[in-house]
Amino acid sequence: MKKRLVWWTLAAMLLMTFEVAAQDSAQSGFVISLKNGSSVRGRQLTRDDATGKLRLAMTDNSYAVIAPEDTSAIQSSASASDSISIKLKGGSELRCKEFALSGEVVTVKLGTATRVEVRWNEIDSISFAQ
Repeated sequence: MKKRLVWWTLAAMLLMTFEVAAQDSAQSGFVISLKNGSSVRGRQLTRDDATGKLRLAMTDNSYAVIAPEDTSAIQSSASASDSISIKLKGGSELRCKEFALSGEVVTVKLGTATRVEVRWNEIDSISFAQ
């Protein structure tokens, strides 16, 4: 009876360990907070020029299509070493923790008081960097 209890306890602890590991691995990347209170996580963000909608790649085979007006905030994960890399046409790159969308303009937060506005047509790619 005691052996059975020990095995069940070990199995439960092992399952909890796998769940925590899975949650930790999903923490890196973009965190897009939506106005309805939910959030979506992904690794690469692109914009369809024809419709203006955002495409957030979550894995190699899955993505979410989000209307920019539905977003309330876009930021990197909670880790101090994580950041968002915004590559501009012409070769420049901006690194930030957070940015906001406003129509055709992306407002990049570079520090506590510094913000830079970049037009969508000047952006080559937006990706998550560690």
